[in-house]
Amino acid sequence: MNKESKTKVDDLLHAAMNAEIEAQKFYTRAAEKAQSSAGKTFFQELADFEQHHYTKVKGIIESRNKGVKLDVSKSEIAMREIKPEVEGEFEPNKDEIVEILTLGIKAEREAQERYNKIADHMDDPEGREIFKGLSEDERRHHDLLEAQYYQISNKGTIIWE
Repeated sequence: MNKESKTKVDDLLHAAMNAEIEAQKFYTRAAEKAQSSAGKTFFQELADFEQHHYTKVKGIIESRNKGVKLDVSKSEIAMREIKPEVEGEFEPNKDEIVEILTLGIKAEREAQERYNKIADHMDDPEGREIFKGLSEDERRHHDLLEAQYYQISNKGTIIWE
């Protein structure tokens, strides 16, 4: 990999790191707005996951700067799957939570698409693998938020333990 390619990947990773911090702040604010304990826990765990994602990307940058070959194929943290058959906790602040979920779904989809586009334009195989992995993480977030959206829209409850 040439120096120009490495710099481009690192610049994109710095932008990704900043996006993860913004997502973490968004979900922390969402946790404050939720009134049910399930809602608070759900959004706080998403905020924690975004913080982990920030740390992961930062570690990738640090490893690349030390010339360490990365193994980005393994997923480090898997969010819990929502089980629709489980009864959820009623969310008194349903309308605002639906709005937050809608914004989150859109943001996660856009992040997934952005990381896929970056990966598709990468000449560097390691950079392509990094951004494909980030895209997959965002897809899981999107799916999780979408499941909660339908649950709260249809039943007014959040399923998260």
